Amino acid sequence: MALEGELRIGLRVTDAHIERVRITSTRPDVSRLLLQGRSRAEIAAAVPRLFSICGRSQVVASELACAAAALEHVTPDELTRGRAAVSAEIVRECAWRTLLDWPQWIGETPTDEAVAAARLSLGFRFDAPSDVDCAIAAAAFGCAADEWLGLQSMTELDRWIDAGQTAAARFVRRVRDDDAAAARTPDQAASETRLLDVEHDAAWFGELSEAADADPEFARQPTWHGAPAEAGALARQQADPLIAALAQRSASRVPARFVARLRELALLLAGQRSAEVGAAVAPSGDGIGWVENARGLLVHLVRLDAGRATNYRIIAPTEWNFHPAGALASDLAGAPAVDPDTAKNRTTRVVHSLDPCVACHVEFEHA
Repeated sequence: MALEGELRIGLRVTDAHIERVRITSTRPDVSRLLLQGRSRAEIAAAVPRLFSICGRSQVVASELACAAAALEHVTPDELTRGRAAVSAEIVRECAWRTLLDWPQWIGETPTDEAVAAARLSLGFRFDAPSDVDCAIAAAAFGCAADEWLGLQSMTELDRWIDAGQTAAARFVRRVRDDDAAAARTPDQAASETRLLDVEHDAAWFGELSEAADADPEFARQPTWHGAPAEAGALARQQADPLIAALAQRSASRVPARFVARLRELALLLAGQRSAEVGAAVAPSGDGIGWVENARGLLVHLVRLDAGRATNYRIIAPTEWNFHPAGALASDLAGAPAVDPDTAKNRTTRVVHSLDPCVACHVEFEHA
């Protein structure tokens, strides 16, 4: 069983534009198949083995959810350790993608400096600043993280992009320019999916638990106030004036998503922000554990009876961002597609902007 699955994206192209987008996921319901019915000890042993992507986040969310379901007090120290673990995972994930994948996506080979920094990121610790932070920042930004965070205007950001000192800057330049060239005309514009902007409190997660109870398919197609929502770095950074200005200027959200990921990496390296994690008990008795990880909002919902999980559900970032009527579909609907390669490349770029970890297969449908 391929636990991560893949996205299958069907495109219908008409008059050189994407007319319709069909999104299906082959990911199995791991929580129902492999965690439901198990004891807490069995769950604790299984979760680290089940998830290869964002595995630390899954462990933290599971531990917090099980503790809440057992009505155990989650201590500040436990939350601090969870934040440190997830923060380190975000840095490793962002560094790996930024330093190794982004150059290749524009036809470059990662430099020795970038490869070395990516390897060093595997040992990054949020609670112990070291030379690792400086190496990652130098390879990604060409300067210290706090210096790069000093870019406050679009003029300053464009100057950094156009200087192209690092592969990350050159990648963002390609994304920015391609996005501008592929702008829709007003009659082709699609409505954008709302950015997930939630209060991380027991009341909101209680509502999420109730919605999951009412709809067996909710965990696979979650909604916020009855509509799909986009999770991830852009949603978390939407109040940043620079990110908001970039999103406003761009033809799509794609450039802003990549820059928001860089912004988050810099904030973590500079010690100015840590990942958000938490636990709560829903009115139904469900234990809720949640983390904001590299890909977006991850929620575990657990109901225990005599120490065993009678109900276990996971709402993952992939399900938020690749909802059949969500962010990917909105970004692609009406987009220019002069030929199959253009349509496929644009689709892949949008997928990567939402989630660089997910595997996808693009196919074309005929009327």
